[in-house]
Amino acid sequence: MWKVCAWVLVAAVAQCSAQDLIVETQNGKVQGTEYSSGNGIDKFYTWRHIPYAKPPLRELRFLAPEKPEPWTGVLDGTKDAPACRFVGSFPGDPEPANGQSEDCLYINVYSSSPIPNGELRPVMFWIYGGGFFAGAGDFSFYDPTPLLEDDVVVVTFNYRLNVFGFLSTEDEVAPGNAALKDQLMALKWTRENIAFFGGNPLDITIFGESAGAMSVGYHLVSEQSRDLFTGAILESGGALMDYFQSDARNNAVAVARQIDPSLTAESRSLEILRILQATDVELLISISEETQSNYNTLFKPVLEYEHEDSFLSRSMYEELAAGNFTQVPVIVGTNSEEELISFSTLEAAEEAAETYDDNLKLLLPNSDFRGDVDIDDVAFEIKQEYAGDKSFVEDVSALIRFLSDSTFVRSSIKHAVLHSQFSPVYFYQFSFFGTPSRNNLEVPGCGRVAHAQEVPYLFNISSKLIETEADYLARRRFVKLWTNFAKTKNPTPNDESADLLQHVTWEQFDRESLKYLDFGDDLVMKSNRKADETAFWDYIWDSYIDHPYNHF
Repeated sequence: MWKVCAWVLVAAVAQCSAQDLIVETQNGKVQGTEYSSGNGIDKFYTWRHIPYAKPPLRELRFLAPEKPEPWTGVLDGTKDAPACRFVGSFPGDPEPANGQSEDCLYINVYSSSPIPNGELRPVMFWIYGGGFFAGAGDFSFYDPTPLLEDDVVVVTFNYRLNVFGFLSTEDEVAPGNAALKDQLMALKWTRENIAFFGGNPLDITIFGESAGAMSVGYHLVSEQSRDLFTGAILESGGALMDYFQSDARNNAVAVARQIDPSLTAESRSLEILRILQATDVELLISISEETQSNYNTLFKPVLEYEHEDSFLSRSMYEELAAGNFTQVPVIVGTNSEEELISFSTLEAAEEAAETYDDNLKLLLPNSDFRGDVDIDDVAFEIKQEYAGDKSFVEDVSALIRFLSDSTFVRSSIKHAVLHSQFSPVYFYQFSFFGTPSRNNLEVPGCGRVAHAQEVPYLFNISSKLIETEADYLARRRFVKLWTNFAKTKNPTPNDESADLLQHVTWEQFDRESLKYLDFGDDLVMKSNRKADETAFWDYIWDSYIDHPYNHF
C-alpha cells in the first residue's frame, strides 16, 4: 500500500504543469513557476511580480499607495519585478534582476507546495533593509529556499525608497511615510490573498533586518497594522532607533528649490508637490544623492500630523511604554559588533576615534536635553563609560562599542524591555563567525560579527554565499529557530528540532535578567546582555532628557 501511495505522489508531482500553478487572487489569475533547490532534488514554487498597489507614478508619486486594478487573463508571475528606484547602494549588494523603476510595487509568494493541500501553513512576511534608500524583494537579494525547507510560506515585496517613499510637506498635501504605507498595503494584500497560495492569513509573522526591523517596530506601534500579524522578528533594529526625519517640509522645499529656485519656505505645499511630481526621475535621484552622505539619507520616516490615515504620529517610546502597540510575541536581537561594518581598516577606525576625541559632543544622543544640563559634562560621562581615562585613539575598541550601542544595540534592548512588560520577548546575540564575517576588521575588545551578517543564514543571497559545513549547520539552526517561532511563537518548542538546537531552551527576556540566546558555534543561554551599558543609558535619559522620547 505504501508503495502505491508513493507512486501516486510521484506521479502527481511529475504532472505539475504550468496550468497547475495558476492561482486566482482577488484581483486576477497569476501564473507561477517551479524551481529546484541547490541539491536539485527538492522542488519549490513561486508566484512573483504580482501588483499589490497601483504604480505610484505622476499624481501618485510621494503619496500613499492605492489598491491595484483587477486584470483579465493570466498574469505572468514567473519573473522578478523591477526594484524600486535606489538612491545609492551598499557594496556587495546584488543587482536587481530586472533593473529599477518607479513602477515597482509588486509582491512575491514562495511555497514548498504547488497548490493548497487543505492545511494552511504559517506565513513569514519579509521586510528588507537598506537604510530606506536601497534594497529590493528580488529573488537574487532574498531567495527564501532555506525557510521553505521548513514548510512555511514566505512573502517578499518591494516598497518605495528615499525621496519617493518619505518626502513630506508635513500636512495633508503629502503627509509622508508613503513607503511604510506601501508595506501596510502589502501586508493587507497578504492577509486577503495568501490563503489562495496555501498560507494561513491568521498566522502571519512579520520579520526584517535593519531598516526592515525598524519597519517591523513601526508596524508594532502603528494602529493601522493592528490585527494583521501574530508575531514579529526584529533583527538589528526597532521602533526606537534614531532614524526619524527632522524638518521634513524644509527638506522637501530644499529639493524643490533645485528644480524651481523661485520657491520659498512659504510656498504652498501643493505647488511644491506638483513641481516634484513633474520632475524627471533621473534628476530627482541626482538631487537626492547630493543630499545623502555616508549611507545616511535625508528622507526617512516622519511623525505625521494626526489624521485618519496617519501611519505614525505619536512618540515611539511613549507608545511602547504605555502598551499601546500590537502585543504579540517577538524575537529581538543584534549582532555581536554591529558597527564593524563601518570600518574596513584600523586606520579608518583610528581616524574616526580622533574625530570623536576632538569633539566629545558627537557622543551625545540626538535628544532635547533639559535647560539646566551642561552637555559638555554629559559628553564626558559617556566617554568615561566607554573608554575610562583613555582617549578613543588609545582604545579604538571603545569607540566601536559605543557606535554599535548608539546605532543599534541600546535601542533594541530598550524596545525589548518595554515590549516584555506586555507580551513575550526572546532576545538574541548573533556571534557566529562564519564566511560573511571573515573579512571583518579584527579589533581586540570588540565582537567579530558586523551588521547584516546574519541575513545570509536565512536567505540565499546571490552575492553573499555561505560556504563551509559550519556555515550550513549554523543556517539549519538559525532557520529552525525562526520557523519554529513562526509556527508556534516559541523558538525552542520541545519537538523534533531539539537535537539540532542542542536541547537549549530559549528563555524569555525581561528587564531584570536581560536573558538572551548567544548564537555562536553553540547555542547558549546567557544573562545580563549589556547590563552595565543599559543601566548607564537609562541613567542618561532619566537624568538629562525630557519626555516625550521618540527614540532611545
